[in-house]
Amino acid sequence: MANSIEQNNCSVCSQRTQCVGAAAGSQTTSHRIRIERHTSLYEAGSAVGDQIYHIRSGSFKVVRGPSTPDSDADAHVIGFALAPDFIGLDALDQLEYANSVVALEDSVVCSISWNRHAFEGRRRPVMRAHLHALLAREMRREQRAALMLRNTQAEQRMADLLLTLSERQATYGYQPEEFRLPMSRCDIASYLGVTAECVSRLLLQFKQRALFELCRRDVKLLDMSALRTMAFGHEPPPQLQQDQAMLAAA
Repeated sequence: MANSIEQNNCSVCSQRTQCVGAAAGSQTTSHRIRIERHTSLYEAGSAVGDQIYHIRSGSFKVVRGPSTPDSDADAHVIGFALAPDFIGLDALDQLEYANSVVALEDSVVCSISWNRHAFEGRRRPVMRAHLHALLAREMRREQRAALMLRNTQAEQRMADLLLTLSERQATYGYQPEEFRLPMSRCDIASYLGVTAECVSRLLLQFKQRALFELCRRDVKLLDMSALRTMAFGHEPPPQLQQDQAMLAAA
């Protein structure tokens, strides 16, 4: 499934401050895996090991059940993971993966031993704080996805998706108004529970209403306030926005 597996040197990795697997001075903390576009990192039903995965570059979609050429038409996309997200946290207490994770583009992940770093985290307060923040962030994303499903209007769900991607950018210190959409319109449609034609219409409507600019897959959000109002029915009060920003930075 993977193109190649290489031993990683975490001590010289540019993303070591964002990765719970970064152990100063260690050269065997993790392994780097290169994944081709449309290739699975792991499949539903495969055995869960001791690993979680940190995306160094690229992006993935999370698909409910197996992802095979015969099942692509019926595959249900339940989430997206973009660098520098973590993958596999939802399966730590399971024997088998419930979902498949498929690369949207050529990607690179680091395979990290969760038990080893959870053990080190008990002795190292800084690492322990990183582990707790990582799990808390995953819980907030699951809650956000569940709330999105309560939106009955397709435009609400589309606005929420754009805001979620923007907030991820901000969480990792990137520009929140500008990002790429690595997923196809069919994948977005599957995630939102609409047709690909509906996604195309929504993107055109958002562009006509000056909510964003779209050049191929490059997005520039122009009216965050209007998107929040569309997604939530109102603009969150300043204190709530501040609390959300603090949670995202945790």
